[in-house]
Amino acid sequence: MEIERTDNGDVTELKVVGELTIFGAADAYGFLTRALSERRDLRINLARTTEVDSSGVQLLLAAKRAAEMHGHSFELVAHSAAMLEVMELLQLSHVFGDPVVMPAQAA
Repeated sequence: MEIERTDNGDVTELKVVGELTIFGAADAYGFLTRALSERRDLRINLARTTEVDSSGVQLLLAAKRAAEMHGHSFELVAHSAAMLEVMELLQLSHVFGDPVVMPAQAA
């Protein structure tokens, strides 16, 4: 897993590349806590996320809660197929509250 950071005004965007799983949870936690400690709005770009497990979901939920407790926004954008699958399986769309765009199905 790799996380690419971009700062734009008051928003920090973290692009998760690869797996958001137990195997990279400690690294992802470090990126998220550093970004949250800066008291900025946080956007997580999941376009290049290839796999998400329960540890990845827990990290995202904890980051959302922490950002909102400090009065900052938290959003997931560009949901990958892996993230959409997990959100559907665990019925999490309403929890994150982000607009989810379903990719077109191949005919």
